[in-house]
Amino acid sequence: MSRHYDNWGKLVGAVLRKEQFRKLAMSESMDLSIISDGSYSSGEEEQSKSRSRGNQANCDGAISVGPWGGPGGKKWSFKSKDGITKIVITHGTAVGSLIFHSSHVFGGPRYASKTDKIYIEYPSEYLTGITGTYDWFSNPSTPKVIKSLCFYTNTTKYGIFGSDTGTPFSFPMEGGQIIGFHGRSGSLIDAIGVYVKPNIFSICKPNLVSEYAQSEELIDVIKDAVPRDPGPWGGSNGKQWDDGVFTAVKQIDFHYDKSMNVIHSIQFKYRRRDGTSVWMPKHGGDGGDTMEKINIDYDDEFLVGVAGFYGPVENNDGLDVVRSLTFYTNKRKYGPFGNENGTYFTSISSRGEVVGFHGSNGTYLNAIGVHVEYV
Repeated sequence: MSRHYDNWGKLVGAVLRKEQFRKLAMSESMDLSIISDGSYSSGEEEQSKSRSRGNQANCDGAISVGPWGGPGGKKWSFKSKDGITKIVITHGTAVGSLIFHSSHVFGGPRYASKTDKIYIEYPSEYLTGITGTYDWFSNPSTPKVIKSLCFYTNTTKYGIFGSDTGTPFSFPMEGGQIIGFHGRSGSLIDAIGVYVKPNIFSICKPNLVSEYAQSEELIDVIKDAVPRDPGPWGGSNGKQWDDGVFTAVKQIDFHYDKSMNVIHSIQFKYRRRDGTSVWMPKHGGDGGDTMEKINIDYDDEFLVGVAGFYGPVENNDGLDVVRSLTFYTNKRKYGPFGNENGTYFTSISSRGEVVGFHGSNGTYLNAIGVHVEYV
C-alpha cells in the first residue's frame, strides 16, 4: 500500500476488495456497507443485522466510516431516515452519552457533568463532519474512550464537548452528509463512527464486493467525480494566485490577527520532484499580530486537507475573507487558527494528498483552495 492510502477512491476500492484498512485520519478501521433508513440498534442486534444484510445492495448509497476510539463496550448504531436534527450529548472529562432525535441512550451519564443539546435546521442545515479525540479514561489501566467531540454542519461548528486531549481523529467532508452514527459504549462512549451519504455518487449494484472488475469501475467513477483542485473557498475579490503542483507541502507560515479574527497572509514551502525545496511568494498583506509555523515531516507525515471559516470583517467593505484555518495531516491536526465563525469549508472530501495551493488575496487572504494528488 502506498502512503497515499488516505484517499477516498482507494479506500472504497480497498473495502470492495475485502481488505480492512488500518488507518483513516488516525482511525483504526473502516467498513463499507449499504444501510437502511430510520433505525437504531445495539449489541447483538446490530451484529445480527449485519450478518443478515450481507452484500445486499439498494440505492441508499450510504457508507459506514470508523469507528474511532477504544475496543470496549457493546456495539450500537443509529441511522436516521433523512438527516440528523437533534443531538443530546453529556460530557465531562470524557463523552458520557449520546442521544440522536429520540433514540436510545448510547453510553451513560455517570461520569458526565454537563449536558448540551444541538438542534440542526434540516434540510437547510445538515451534518458534514466530526472531529474528536480518544484516550485512556484516566490512566493506562482504564479503557480507551472518546474524550471529546465536535460536530460540523454546512453552516457552523458545534463543540468542543468534553476534554480535548488524546489522539485526534477527524472526518469532515463535502459533497454529502452524515445521516447516522455507530460505535461502542458502556458507561461511556468508547468509540464512534459515522454513516455518510455522499451526493457525488451512489452505490447501486448488487453483490458489489464480489467482482474485482466492478471495484475498479467504481474507483474510476469516484476519481472522475471528485475534483483535483477543490476550492477556492472564501471571497471572490482580490488577486488570484496559484502555487502549482509539487510532490509535497513541507512548511506553512501564516500571519493572523486575533483581534480582527482574520488571516492576513500565508506562504508555503514545497518539495520538488528532484528532492529540493522551494518557497513560493507570500499571499496576502503585511498585517497580523500572530505568526504560526507548521513543519511537516515529509518522510512519514503528509498533508491531507484544510478546513476553515470565511466571512466579512470590519474595514473591508463587507467582502468575505478567510477567518480561520485548520490543517490536517495523516498523523495530526494543526489548529484551528483564527475565529471559527462564518461559513465553514473543508477540502478533505477528496481523500488524497495536498500537493499545492491556490486562491486569491488583497490586504488579507481572501480565498484558498488545494491541488490534490490521487492514487
